[in-house]
Amino acid sequence: MELKKYQQTVLEDLDLYIEELEKQPTIKAAFRSYWENKGVSVDSIESDYLRPYNDEIKGVPNITIKVPTAGGKTFLACKSLKHIIQKFSDNKPKVVVWFVPSDPILKQTYNNLSNPNHPYRHALDVDFGSKVQIVNKESALAGENIHPSQLKENLTIFVLSVQSFASNSKEGRKSRRENENLAEHVSSYTYNDKMLANADETSLLQVIAQLNPVMVIDESHNFESSDLRIDLKKEINPSFIFNLTATPKNNSNIISFVDAMQLKIENMVKLPVIVYNHKSTTDVITNAILLQHSLEEKAKKQQKEKKTKYIRPIVLFQAQPRTSDDNINFEKLKTKLIESGIPEEQVKIKTAEIDEIKNIDLMSDNCEVRYIITVNALKEGWDCQFAYILASLANKSAKIDVEQILGRVLRLPYAKQQPTELLNLSYVFTCQADFQETLKRIVESLNNAGFSKRDFRVANDSQAEINKEEEKEEPSLFSNPLFVSTPTDIYSTPSNSGDSSYTTTDYHHEDDIEEIEVNVIKRSVDSNGNNNGEITQKLEESALKQSNNYNEFIAENEGESNNPIVQLTDMNNNYPIKSVFAEAAKDVTLPVFVQKVENIGLFGSETGYSQVEKSDLLEGLDLSIEDHKIDFTRSSVEMEQIDLVSDNTDGSDSVPIHKQLNMKQLESIKQQLLSIPPEGKKRQLASTIAKRLNMQELSEKMVLDYIYDCIKNLDNNAIEDLITFQLQTTEAFKLKIKSIMNSYCHKTFKDWLDIGRIKIGKSLTYSLPKHIAVTNKMVGVQKGLYKEEDNVNGFESKVISAIANDDNVEFWHRNQERGKGYFINGFINHYPDFIVKLRSGQILLVETKGDDRDNSDSSRKLELGRTWANAAGGNYRYYMVFDNNPLYGAITINDLIKKIRDFANHI
Repeated sequence: MELKKYQQTVLEDLDLYIEELEKQPTIKAAFRSYWENKGVSVDSIESDYLRPYNDEIKGVPNITIKVPTAGGKTFLACKSLKHIIQKFSDNKPKVVVWFVPSDPILKQTYNNLSNPNHPYRHALDVDFGSKVQIVNKESALAGENIHPSQLKENLTIFVLSVQSFASNSKEGRKSRRENENLAEHVSSYTYNDKMLANADETSLLQVIAQLNPVMVIDESHNFESSDLRIDLKKEINPSFIFNLTATPKNNSNIISFVDAMQLKIENMVKLPVIVYNHKSTTDVITNAILLQHSLEEKAKKQQKEKKTKYIRPIVLFQAQPRTSDDNINFEKLKTKLIESGIPEEQVKIKTAEIDEIKNIDLMSDNCEVRYIITVNALKEGWDCQFAYILASLANKSAKIDVEQILGRVLRLPYAKQQPTELLNLSYVFTCQADFQETLKRIVESLNNAGFSKRDFRVANDSQAEINKEEEKEEPSLFSNPLFVSTPTDIYSTPSNSGDSSYTTTDYHHEDDIEEIEVNVIKRSVDSNGNNNGEITQKLEESALKQSNNYNEFIAENEGESNNPIVQLTDMNNNYPIKSVFAEAAKDVTLPVFVQKVENIGLFGSETGYSQVEKSDLLEGLDLSIEDHKIDFTRSSVEMEQIDLVSDNTDGSDSVPIHKQLNMKQLESIKQQLLSIPPEGKKRQLASTIAKRLNMQELSEKMVLDYIYDCIKNLDNNAIEDLITFQLQTTEAFKLKIKSIMNSYCHKTFKDWLDIGRIKIGKSLTYSLPKHIAVTNKMVGVQKGLYKEEDNVNGFESKVISAIANDDNVEFWHRNQERGKGYFINGFINHYPDFIVKLRSGQILLVETKGDDRDNSDSSRKLELGRTWANAAGGNYRYYMVFDNNPLYGAITINDLIKKIRDFANHI
């Protein structure tokens, strides 16, 4: 299952944050530094989401990823584990406690992670060499698959609910009692200061706490509702807390935002949502059936003509739970639908008590299900990409509650755009007297699914009364809504003079179950989805109109979709493109190097193009045939690490606990290694270093064999010296292997470019974002693209001032650094200093090199930049500008200005 671009960005954000954790003395400092590197000051920002670090669990990194519903949170969590765990000591058990918000979702998550054919498990197997154990509470209490030796060898994931450990519940008490099945773990306990007074030493909770696990919290907003849950976090003694949610709470430490627009661009969701209001429950049911018929016919047609994959649109009827009064509950509704002529095999109930879709593959072309009656889909723990229409059957006077179910219709089948635009949208049908209030509740529901008000849409001619109400409000809730609404009178079922049962204009009864007009529904069923009918036509015309409007908005704002600054709208250091350059900036696209790939996902394989990553270029690398000479000269690495851990002794801020533990474990490993016979020392040292390096791009065995080959001929004194200075030894191997990898990437890149395996992509390009964050502003240089540009050093200022003064220069931009700006992707990731647009049409990338700069990598940057320019086409140029003594192929300031003028003279 290929990572989407926004998912890869989340993992990069996680890596950047972990890097700051390793560099900074405290967790708070790391969080502050992480956001400062992105141009955001968490100490001064006014945002609903971002604020100074909340150190709720002392000494434990506790961060949150904000991902909308349908954004693939579980897959992201699976891919994040290696990024987190690789930073810990190699002899620390790889244990994860994975919390979910409900028992049905617990079962779903456990089954998916346990299934070797599911993409979630496949991702774990790839990252952890298929050494993965998934454990639920029952098997853990029985001691299954968690023997100390198994915990040492495997990644072990405990999939649990909060109730599993709550001390005030029966289930929670089971996890705190004496357990002879777990007695063998007691002898391996290492955290004596973390022993729990309210749990037996052989209890499951005690065992997990002593394992110091990584904690993953899915839908973490559900976990923050009481002090009980905070206490539980402390009891479990986590080493790292990784939260995923669409709606973070105020105390969340967010490091990455995924915007709904990114999901739309990546074909993950059906947007916009089209909302229709009707006069009666009968109308809701009838028109939902009509639209289902029409959508299914279109799906069949595109499958036949376009050779697309099978889709069978499904209606979710949201009924009400059983109550003492006669509301529209699920069992009675099913009876009415069957009486209306819908085959019984097409109608199923899915609630917490009744599960008629159990063991049914809803996406199979042999499945007959087209209508599912549900109450609260999310809490009931199920999902289906074929769900297109949500028909809410609440009484007209009741408040519609779609928060838990609306997200179920948002997922786009196969995560692929459909040729028929109506199959890229989702639909909500209601019958509410106060439609204004209904729309507000739907907006709230979508917000709770992680979508922002930038994504909303309302038809201009659809709701005069709504518009009147909006004029009274500040700000308008529907200035940019995600859904559209339609007039209530257009979509009511038309009257038929020959059949009084078809008349609904005077329908004023309460919309309880007895008032559903079976004959009216039966007529729509018998029509078999006549696509030429007035009802269906108008439903679809309105949907298409608003879809086009929404897609135009997406196209205009695509450059902002991965910009966290857009999420933080109250920031005072957020600067847009100057209006004078807005039109010209739209035309600036910067190509990237791509390669053809076969994407294997849930629904088969497809050919596409992906951006070339450095890791791709390591294909075929064999360390055994590379140079084995390594410089073990001492460095200050070890002393710096010790200082880092001992900092902040006054306790006013948190030092990551894992750093302190790593130093203690380092000394323990040292003593253990020194006690082994000489030959054993070499093999054990090689194993220890290989695990600590944890080179994701290379197999551990290849790295281990390489390290052993490098040290196998050293005498015992030299080996003991390497053991004593383990950190320096590890760093020396890291630098050597990285050097080998860089050289290999360089050669592979040139070879693949030569044979056409790598090329410049036309579909994958970089567009200039509409906003950037700037904290340190440049002063006094004209023609900057944005209202403020990042400041530069002395020589950079000299270069850009000369560029800006030339008449042929339309605008320039100070390209932002790692994670924020444009980079040329190849055997290195090169971020040029400036992007310059000329009036003569050329786009220049300019890299500056003053005499005070370390130019050790200048040759590689120059080579990559010129290769990029040659492949990109006639309107693209790359220049490396030196103050003095330029490299061969580089130029001086005067040379650059002459070239800019020559372009103007040859238009």
